[in-house]
Amino acid sequence: MPTHGRWRVTPCNGSLSNRPDRPQDRTVVKPKTKRKRIVIVDDHLLLRQGLERLLDLTDEFLVCGQAGDAAEGLTVVRQTRPDAVIVDISLPDTDGIELTKQIVGEFPKLPVLILSMHDEDECGALARQAGAMGYILKSEAIDRLHRALSDALDGRCTFSPALLHKESQKPNADGVRPK
Repeated sequence: MPTHGRWRVTPCNGSLSNRPDRPQDRTVVKPKTKRKRIVIVDDHLLLRQGLERLLDLTDEFLVCGQAGDAAEGLTVVRQTRPDAVIVDISLPDTDGIELTKQIVGEFPKLPVLILSMHDEDECGALARQAGAMGYILKSEAIDRLHRALSDALDGRCTFSPALLHKESQKPNADGVRPK
């Protein structure tokens, strides 16, 4: 398994048992259809590994690469050519919004989801302007991330309900809040 710096590219063959970081007695997940390959870019190793394990347990997704910062993330995306990318909004070298712009600029059809702890509606608007197909809060359940990934891969945008609720509570141009 190649390792370059702090990131690694994992094999994308559908088997959990051939991974050196997994016990050999793990069940092999047999995909009914081709699993979608995902790259995770987040500066927290524990979060990346946790998401990888949760996504790899599904019949739908397989994490094929991960990175701890934007520069490495772009390199991993270029090398692995995934079906979708999950990007943390807060990265050490640049923010996830700028990384999303770079990814979408280079790979216009590649869905990018922003994963964040920030529930400010400005962040969601910036993500949308950058070309993200979704903005999911880290406080939400993994099922929400699954749905958002599926939606993004089908060409639909998914933004956190918390952001949409906040947006609907904003006053309009006349200073009146919608009811």
